[in-house]
Amino acid sequence: MDKPYTIIQHNDYELTIYNGIAPLDPNNDNVDVEVTFPNGDSFSVVFFTLQNIETLMKQYKKTGECADGLYFWTSDMVIVQQLSKKTICATIDKLLAEDEFESVFSKNEKSTEI
Repeated sequence: MDKPYTIIQHNDYELTIYNGIAPLDPNNDNVDVEVTFPNGDSFSVVFFTLQNIETLMKQYKKTGECADGLYFWTSDMVIVQQLSKKTICATIDKLLAEDEFESVFSKNEKSTEI
């Protein structure tokens, strides 16, 4: 059985892609992504494809969510043309290089054991 996540060591960070157990559709899907740096700081965001947002909005018309599909929103979102490890890593690298990473990703609280 495949794991519901993929861990990639990339440049100066570890990337965890939570792809779930269903096969990932690179053109119409979304995935939670966590980036962990060597100092232990971790950040999260959700990567969506444009097609996936359209699909979700059509579903919302049927379910009544978001004013019957009038709008779509989520915090900590990155929209890409296609979901792939290469695209996700390239996007993160560019956000880090442009000093935009912390504006897009949310910092995760460090867990403390009791």
